Amino acid sequence: MPLPCRVVLGVLVVTFGASGAHPQTLHRRLAVPGQFQSIQAAIDSARTGDTVLVAPGRYYENIRFQGQNIVVASEFILHHDPGLIDRTIIDGSRPRHPDSASVVLIYQFEDSTAVLEGFTLTGGKGTVWYDNKDKVPFREGGGVLVDLAGPTIRNNVIEGNEAILVAPGMLSAGGGGIRVGFADPIIEHNIVRDNRGRYGAGVVLFYAAAQLRNNLIVGNSGGEDFGGAGVWAVGHFSKRLRNVLENNTIVHNTARAHDPASPPPGPGGSAGGLFISNTILTMRKNIVWGNQQSNGAAIGFPRTRPPVLTDNVVEGRFPGRGNTDADPLFADSVVFRLSRKSPALRINAGWRP
Repeated sequence: MPLPCRVVLGVLVVTFGASGAHPQTLHRRLAVPGQFQSIQAAIDSARTGDTVLVAPGRYYENIRFQGQNIVVASEFILHHDPGLIDRTIIDGSRPRHPDSASVVLIYQFEDSTAVLEGFTLTGGKGTVWYDNKDKVPFREGGGVLVDLAGPTIRNNVIEGNEAILVAPGMLSAGGGGIRVGFADPIIEHNIVRDNRGRYGAGVVLFYAAAQLRNNLIVGNSGGEDFGGAGVWAVGHFSKRLRNVLENNTIVHNTARAHDPASPPPGPGGSAGGLFISNTILTMRKNIVWGNQQSNGAAIGFPRTRPPVLTDNVVEGRFPGRGNTDADPLFADSVVFRLSRKSPALRINAGWRP
């Protein structure tokens, strides 16, 4: 049971204008564990615009937004102390059913005002999800699964999750950290690290139009079936909209070779940094460095046009205006800050912790 810390009481306030004729309802703040013993119970009681405010502690839950455009956040949103992210943990390792084991599910047309902020998300094993395109089930989204929605996911640490278990009749498993499908979320200022998936171990963007901005994507591994240990972006969501990858640092991810005795269903073991296929993608001011794969380069784009890359630092060189393959000269190997002599500073590339 989470340890109770400072309790912020929820309150519904009604105020009146000068005439007193038009009441304005201020949104409520629902406190966990002060008013509700679980995050999900608070979500179930929330209404549009409410904030579920979660005190530090470890919460063994697998939560769903239930179509609610609400804010679910730790006390980081009040104090902007990164330590509150580390101390407010949603642990998805004890799901009620093993086939619904994502830490967070957002899939009922929530928009950008549905916000997930200020948590460490860990222990997720993914959810069995029927793919409308391939008409076959996958296990996806160890940490977060987003489908048919456009939420905002920011200022979280998403680590130690996986989507790797493939049961009979299932094609594959991927999106160990985050899986986005047929959706247009904003994903910003997160650390996505040490997750596993048989494709897109860090982040999957499947038929998506996502904004992936200012994230650190590090130490994720897998890619045995379809490649892409850091980010895996496949398929058109819209002919007008595109995935935008901006100011991310994608480092030390590993796409592992498949088992020679069991041929993979796709380009397994390729593109340790970023796998791209049949999608519209703009990539600017990112760092892709120190990733490993069993074949090919860190950025792979089989059977598709090369993505538009500008002002990126990419190991192994990549064509495009302002791109460089100069060593980014990281000052540390934890959050990968840039040293003062980093060539990435000249083009404002990479994430900023």
